[in-house]
Amino acid sequence: YPTPRAEAKYWRIASRYRRRLYSAESGKSSLESSDIPLVTYYTPRLLPLYRESEKRHANAEERRISPRTFCKWHRMVFRDLHHPTLAQAATRIKYHSNEDLREMQRIAKLLPDEQVFRVRGNVKGTNKYRNMWRKWLENKEVDLVVVF
Repeated sequence: YPTPRAEAKYWRIASRYRRRLYSAESGKSSLESSDIPLVTYYTPRLLPLYRESEKRHANAEERRISPRTFCKWHRMVFRDLHHPTLAQAATRIKYHSNEDLREMQRIAKLLPDEQVFRVRGNVKGTNKYRNMWRKWLENKEVDLVVVF
């Protein structure tokens, strides 16, 4: 406030409006006699429980990868074999679990598409990606298949 007088005027007017505001409410009579200016505010209630984040199991939802990602993964892991077409890849994806598909996608992201598809299916280098896949297969849990 520019001057102490202007501040005092503000508090007088605020107190007058506060008394007018609470005059209609029966439970607020103690505020009228108070000389201390109180700041009243609204406290929103807590959010409902349905807004809390839920922990999801890795296999709770069906995992999907594109046939192109499957072909890329196949070319990286199985360098010397015949590689599936996009149509064949679309059908082969159905035979793998969600965890397998997640690992396939992780391995496929390790190299750019140009480096995998330009060399006629052969990824230069060692059997690094084949070893990654074999290690994954050895360490993963057993898949439980339920058939109706």
